[in-house]
Amino acid sequence: MTGFSIPTRRALLGLMLLASASPAWANSEKKKEGEGAPPDPTVRIQPFAVPIIDGGKLVNYVFVNLTLRMATDVPVTVLANQEPILRDAIVRAAHRTPFTKSDSYNEVDSAKLQAAVLKEVAALVGKGKVASVEISKQIPRKQVPHPSGVRRPSMIVQMGSVVRP
Repeated sequence: MTGFSIPTRRALLGLMLLASASPAWANSEKKKEGEGAPPDPTVRIQPFAVPIIDGGKLVNYVFVNLTLRMATDVPVTVLANQEPILRDAIVRAAHRTPFTKSDSYNEVDSAKLQAAVLKEVAALVGKGKVASVEISKQIPRKQVPHPSGVRRPSMIVQMGSVVRP
């Protein structure tokens, strides 16, 4: 035996149940008062690969994470079953008109991609349902140097001083 009597064990068990249920009561009271925060009006699209094409040849893939901000009073459930269709439409658009940046094979042209996403979303669920498109992350499949030789300036730190190559 553990040293507690049966009534003491029951009392402890009751207190533990009461303590674990109190957060649920607090949440239900908030919902009744209408003080709960409004739902987040964003839809995060699963990452997908955008082909980087130059001169009709596939050079690289860039994996892109998108966040769509819905217009006011538009529920996020509008895109619930449409996400795979949207990703497919974006990849098809990337093959027709590549989203390749003029100076990099490791990133997509953000303006072109955002415009294409807005166009495809309008075709799927209606115009004006999505207010904006944010590209939250771009990860290239491999680091491919651009043939033009255009590079972004890089800095090397040596013993507290900055040296530009």
